[in-house]
Amino acid sequence: MTTALRLSTSLASALLVLSTALPVSAEEPTEPEPARGAEARKRSLSASLNVTPFSFGRAMAYTSSGGDYDASVEEPLLVGFSGDYMYKYDLVRLGCGLRYSHTWDTSPGYSNFYVHELGATALLGLGGTTKGGVDFAATLGLGIGHSWIPTFDLYPPSWGVTGELLVSVAIPVTKSTDFLLRSGLRVAVYKGNMSENGVPYPQDAFFPRAYVPFEVGLRRRF
Repeated sequence: MTTALRLSTSLASALLVLSTALPVSAEEPTEPEPARGAEARKRSLSASLNVTPFSFGRAMAYTSSGGDYDASVEEPLLVGFSGDYMYKYDLVRLGCGLRYSHTWDTSPGYSNFYVHELGATALLGLGGTTKGGVDFAATLGLGIGHSWIPTFDLYPPSWGVTGELLVSVAIPVTKSTDFLLRSGLRVAVYKGNMSENGVPYPQDAFFPRAYVPFEVGLRRRF
């Protein structure tokens, strides 16, 4: 009798343990939830300041009398501002940017504005992020721009095409803010014309342009 009671007690305990263990084992293991805000921070806005003495360009103009005139700057100092919006698809980044710059002629006796430029650019980039959060990217940009040389009367305010190839490094400062460094090459070709007594000049004025930017700024991810 005692042996039967012990056996039944042990059997009941085993059934109780088994009945509670089966539902637990049937549950699928839960996967860790993605970090909050990770999806939302694929977008970014950046603003940067550009200062460089490495600027090259020569504006050419032609008159009805057949004379050719040009304007260039021997000791340039370019100051500009950039603003970019980017969306990140893993290694690929797509976006758009605004560019403004003006160049001084710092040659002795001048210290005048040489050229103003304003443009909009479509951007395509490739990059990656280290475990420490430092972001590296190479970005190609193509767009349109507008230029004006106030001290060269024969060169009209002109439209043109712009291009850029830049390498950037973004160093995290906070969870959503980065310190941005960027450099590379920007080029442009502007073309336009002026009229003389209502008659267009025989050839369009044109202005090929290139400079090496050195940019510092901030980027905000959201």
